[in-house]
Amino acid sequence: MKEFKDKVAVITGAASGIGRALADNCFKEGMKVVLADIEEPALLQAEKEMKDAGADVLAVVTDVSKAEDVENLARKTIEKFGAVHLLFNNAGVGGWGPIWENTIKDWQWILGVNLWGVVHGIRTFIPIMIEQDSQCHVVNTASGFGLITGTGIYGVSKHAVVALTEILANDLRNNQISNIKVSVLCPGIVNTRILDADRNRQVEFENEEPLDPEAEAEREEGREKMKAFYATNMGPDTVADITFQDIKKNRIFIVTDNIIKGFFQQRSKKIMKAIDAHGEPQRV
Repeated sequence: MKEFKDKVAVITGAASGIGRALADNCFKEGMKVVLADIEEPALLQAEKEMKDAGADVLAVVTDVSKAEDVENLARKTIEKFGAVHLLFNNAGVGGWGPIWENTIKDWQWILGVNLWGVVHGIRTFIPIMIEQDSQCHVVNTASGFGLITGTGIYGVSKHAVVALTEILANDLRNNQISNIKVSVLCPGIVNTRILDADRNRQVEFENEEPLDPEAEAEREEGREKMKAFYATNMGPDTVADITFQDIKKNRIFIVTDNIIKGFFQQRSKKIMKAIDAHGEPQRV
């Protein structure tokens, strides 16, 4: 996809961070923009700012973990603009710590947003794009931690998004659907508010029993240290710029920097060593 002017973009997680920066880039490219987010005040503020700048924009409060919310997002998009050409399945939340210590609610929340949010986006919007038969592109936001050994439930969810995107590309190709291209965005450390994602945690995913005060204090201390580190890294605007460059080049993998290169090589070597360990398979 190389031409964006007057096309329609839908962005989840659009009220802040990478999503907000992607929205600005869509506007710069002359697109009509649909902003989706669960954080209503920030979403409406983003809509106002973009309208004030002259954008043709629509905001839709959306919980991507719910299929009906994503279906409503698609319905409102078509009602307003009549089509969708560029979809960013971008909404995401963080989650770290030893995975055996995480609660069922933690797993449901993080996978619900990070993985099921992408699944709902694909199931809802891909049929619309196929029916349109115009040039379209889907970008699923994963993480550098989706390409290397990540951390916590977050890492699990991002590996899943990488695999999902590769399979989607393969399915489109095998079904001879050539008008839709896909990419998976795998940024490194980006200065966003993902460490404060709990602010938008849905009631149904809240833990019934809070951490004990000592554990909570320890977790908060670790969070503050990570925030300070994140603040020194790449900004969302840079990620958005790189993403658009690579959409134009039709790259399936969009990797924003080489911070993971060494870790990726180590992981690849371990896999290749395992593959080569037993030589050619014994055939009957």
